[in-house]
Amino acid sequence: MRPVAAIVACAALLAAALARDAAAIVRCEDAAGKVTYANTECPPNTRLVRKVEPSPPVIVHDKARPAAKAGAAPPARAEPTGNRRTADPIQEDQELTAQLAEQRRECEARAREIQRLQDDVSAAPADARASAELTLRRAQDDYKALCPRPR
Repeated sequence: MRPVAAIVACAALLAAALARDAAAIVRCEDAAGKVTYANTECPPNTRLVRKVEPSPPVIVHDKARPAAKAGAAPPARAEPTGNRRTADPIQEDQELTAQLAEQRRECEARAREIQRLQDDVSAAPADARASAELTLRRAQDDYKALCPRPR
């Protein structure tokens, strides 16, 4: 009976190792920047960028907190630290104006960077064009995410 138990144990360990490797998801990119996700190895003509480990789901239990004692004072409420309004509306307006000016400067710098990258794509040789286009697309995506559209 002992050899049978050893075979079963080895089979269980092998199955656990295979399940662990199968659970990993890989992110692959081709030369043009196209992204592919797979749960096996990367497809031909792509390279492994990173391995994405799926995290276990978060489980929240209703009884996770201990019950409050009878007659105990309720816990103090925490005041939010962000978005606190100042008592002086003029100071608040000046702070918001400064933040807006900084955002505009950042967006103008990003727009200049996009123009430079567009020039790089135009001047790039054929073998480096895909990389230059990918860099340009990423910069354009960052610009769209961080800079509001003019009204």
